[in-house]
Amino acid sequence: MMKNIYDMLQRACLANKDRIFFIRQGETYAQLLTKVKQRAVMLARRFDVKKGDVVAILSGNTPEFIKSYFAILSQGARVLMLDTGLSAAEHRNMMERTGCKLALAQKHYFVDGGPQMVDIESVDDEDVRDFRAADVARDDVAMLSFTSGSTGNPKVVGLTHKNILALAQGALFYQPVIRPGYTFYGFLPLYHIYGVVINIVAPLVLHGSLLLQPILNPREFLDDFKKYHPEVIPAVPRVWEAFYKKIIVAAREKHAWTALRVIVSMRHVLRAVGLGGIVRRATQPIHDLFGGNTRVLVSAGATLKPTVRRFFERLGFAVGDCYGLTESTGPGNFNFAFRLPNGKMHYAGPLPGNELKIHNPDKHGVGEIWLRGDMIMPGYIDNDAANAAAFEDGWFKTGDLGKLDRRGRLVVKGRQKQVIVLDSGKNVYPDELEDLYLQNDEILAAAVFEYTIAGKVVPYAVFQVAPGVSTARVAALIKASNVKIAPYKWVKHFAITEEELPQTSARKIKHFAVKEMLDNGAFTRPQD
Repeated sequence: MMKNIYDMLQRACLANKDRIFFIRQGETYAQLLTKVKQRAVMLARRFDVKKGDVVAILSGNTPEFIKSYFAILSQGARVLMLDTGLSAAEHRNMMERTGCKLALAQKHYFVDGGPQMVDIESVDDEDVRDFRAADVARDDVAMLSFTSGSTGNPKVVGLTHKNILALAQGALFYQPVIRPGYTFYGFLPLYHIYGVVINIVAPLVLHGSLLLQPILNPREFLDDFKKYHPEVIPAVPRVWEAFYKKIIVAAREKHAWTALRVIVSMRHVLRAVGLGGIVRRATQPIHDLFGGNTRVLVSAGATLKPTVRRFFERLGFAVGDCYGLTESTGPGNFNFAFRLPNGKMHYAGPLPGNELKIHNPDKHGVGEIWLRGDMIMPGYIDNDAANAAAFEDGWFKTGDLGKLDRRGRLVVKGRQKQVIVLDSGKNVYPDELEDLYLQNDEILAAAVFEYTIAGKVVPYAVFQVAPGVSTARVAALIKASNVKIAPYKWVKHFAITEEELPQTSARKIKHFAVKEMLDNGAFTRPQD
């Protein structure tokens, strides 16, 4: 049994000494372990970092982030994960609240008035023979993350070594689909829990390699795909939605969309009668877009629309659609269809050692998503009131609504606080409507929320649309989409913009900010 997170790293590095871990830098697992030890010696010798201290990391996606992460944890200190998208004032407040002793940061993120800042990209030349790992227990807190940096009084999530090790153990379940030697594409921010899950822990325990990308630019992504041919590409749902739109638009421009749609819908029949070559020829250009070698697409950080997940599955990708929170060490559930070694199909479920249930479901099977298991945090730091509200009989109450389909896949309906309760008492789920309207190519993003018009509660939508799309065109698209759902759910009131809707650092649309902008006249309404 692994003792702590540093022990996990050491075992992986000793088992894969000569395997390349950092693809772009050409660094092996053995070199990673050496540099972690050198950084740990530096922290202990120059700054007296020891067990129980808090050390912040404020950096983009660089190898030094990962080396610093393991070095801090090897000394029994706690890593404070700081979101690079926040302001210096927010960073300073977070470091002050957690009693941060030191911050390892890229120079352009240095903060005045806080703890001592050290250049995370500096070179360490300490003797690894001076390295000593601290005596760290599984229940010791390893990571500190704030639930929100910009609203009210954000809570501090404390994840333990046990939480991360449970994640590592659970990741082994996916070995039939994520094979040793696979390259993970690393553009998810490492400070986010999903960056830790998919770009730090998973590559290590699944004996993979990591291609870090610090620049959030689709052109950079496509260049990397062509050059390095990664097998596993993790992204947030907004990225997959953008690729989904791009693929459909490109196919329509070539007058190939109808043929592609028919072929992928009949792929099983065509393969069964020996015509699999037709399927391969139709889908190969899309696989080539991702480098031609991609096997697994992972979506994390927000809810992936079922339409988008099914689209990529039909194209031949294994799609890991992840649901979870920082409080659950990321993946509380994976909708992930693949064949197990015993020949049976696996479709969905939490990682081994964890449970999910739908609490108090209504007649449609919709209820609050509750989680429990080894990956659930022990609690918010120094916040008894929040912990009392968040836990019941060992279950963590997520505040999200969802249901399980016939294959046990989780269908997330949205935040409990965002459910639209009509005057009739019926519930309308924004996620369901956003998925419906996003199936139109000309609608690039959608935010649906409760709004009051003429004293009546209605579902209101703000759409980001393609350049040149008018409100009249959007009205026609909505009308065509509405026939697929019950009339009480119909969106009849909307506004449009060609600008990106406001988003969190995890690329979730900020519905409250969109609503505020609507009230302030930021969008174009049909009557304008």
